[in-house]
Amino acid sequence: MTSLQNTIFRETFEQFLWQEMEGEDWVKAGEGQYENEARQLAIALKVETDKIVLLQELDFYERRGWQVIQLWQDVWENQPSIVKSRLKSLLGKSARIPGRLTFVTPIESDFFKEFLKKNHLQDSAKCPYRYGLFLKNKPQNQLFLNDPTIVNDCVAVAGFGPVRFMPGRGENYYSGELIRFSNVLNHTVVGGLDKLIKAFLLEHPVQDLMTYADRDWSTGKSYERLGFKRVGTTLPQEFCLDLKTNIRHYPHRLKKDFSGEFREVYNSGNYKYIKFLS
Repeated sequence: MTSLQNTIFRETFEQFLWQEMEGEDWVKAGEGQYENEARQLAIALKVETDKIVLLQELDFYERRGWQVIQLWQDVWENQPSIVKSRLKSLLGKSARIPGRLTFVTPIESDFFKEFLKKNHLQDSAKCPYRYGLFLKNKPQNQLFLNDPTIVNDCVAVAGFGPVRFMPGRGENYYSGELIRFSNVLNHTVVGGLDKLIKAFLLEHPVQDLMTYADRDWSTGKSYERLGFKRVGTTLPQEFCLDLKTNIRHYPHRLKKDFSGEFREVYNSGNYKYIKFLS
């Protein structure tokens, strides 16, 4: 396994941790591992690892009632602004926008994709139903309306998959899927996800709504607070990381004549959630 000692990855992350993430509350718990007892939060830096070890680490912290963030080197290097925003939000360091000061409207595919590119760690996905939360023109919003981070006054988006008829679950049973949700960088819309889900359900009534929580970054608690129930867990997904471009590829999509040098990396899998509505 590659050592994290004296690497730019570790050095730049620790600089961020000590200076911007309540550094005095963090302790080193091992090579590339940092724990915050008060927040019951751990961050584990990853260059490469065995997926069995990855799952054991996740289970160890979950049994303690902690959350662990699995932070991979390529993610840190490719999307530092988004990573820092996500980590700060876990400590309550993002600006909070009351959901009542926003309104929901459908958005175009290009706008949705551009928003995710700037504010979400995962690639965009095909979402036939897309909604955005936009700031109302209110005096209370002036600080946010003048914030250059917020483009076209949009502070959050959600994308939903096609509504599917599920005859095996009952007569006239339909299921939806929440595929993507994202706040704008360095901001959290309080009640934003709930508001976006309600807008979707108003236009597309379904008997249940399914989604996945990324185990690298989430315990799924935010979904549970909205009435979702955990119904399953998916295994880690393997990727081939091109060491020249720092881009991940699905192994089955690599061209047969690919001759570059790559490393096996993983995500931690997902928790599957369903919100039953009928």
